[in-house]
Amino acid sequence: MQVLTGKPIMEQIVAGRLCFYRRPMPSPQLYTQDNWRRELTRFHQAQQAAIQELGSFYARARDQVGEDVASIFHIHSLLLEDRDYVETVGRLIQGRGVTAEYAVQMTELSFSSAFSAMDSPYMQARASDIRDISQRVIRALMGDRQELSMESSAILVSDDFLPSEVMDFDQNRLLGLITRKGSLDSHTAMLIRAFHIPSMVEVNLTPKWEGHLALMDGYAGQIYLDPEPAQQDRLRKLYQANGCPVEYAAL
Repeated sequence: MQVLTGKPIMEQIVAGRLCFYRRPMPSPQLYTQDNWRRELTRFHQAQQAAIQELGSFYARARDQVGEDVASIFHIHSLLLEDRDYVETVGRLIQGRGVTAEYAVQMTELSFSSAFSAMDSPYMQARASDIRDISQRVIRALMGDRQELSMESSAILVSDDFLPSEVMDFDQNRLLGLITRKGSLDSHTAMLIRAFHIPSMVEVNLTPKWEGHLALMDGYAGQIYLDPEPAQQDRLRKLYQANGCPVEYAAL
């Protein structure tokens, strides 16, 4: 058994198999075969398609967890229409003759890096919002759909999770979320709290643990890898005795 520490988003305990989520990384073509006006039109069409998708997320989140949390996706829509963001994409398309996909990708890197370098943890957390909206536009440009299906119940692990991914995961099979980076101040964390998903950030967990059993203790901020049965029973009884939420997958 090995024990890791992290920062819990939710004070819950859950046990299940670890599954490492690998986000598809698009590889857009650099230079366009069309003129820059055509590429700019493509960007604006994809921008509007992404805003429509965010509108559906907003409506779903509003119905499930309330207006305050749903406003995350309204903010994402506003970010997609932000003048600096849109003008940066346009300048890259017109000035460098690149594809709309590549221009959005470069704008994402520039803006997310700027947010990450800020002193405020709240502003640093906005970097994931920029990544989220940009990747949504790139998928619209490339005609891709994000598939987030899960074959079995699991605790998902990644460097970080984007807000829209929390909405897309199968809630019936999602046992918990663990990130190697992440932030307690992010919109992702806000959604996680609203949906009561056991989660922890800043956990030094490597892919060699793929498929292993993990016991995530959100009260103590600890994760037990390949926990012994006695350890599982001890924690289960301890937290149940104190009326704490405890969930165990069929192992």
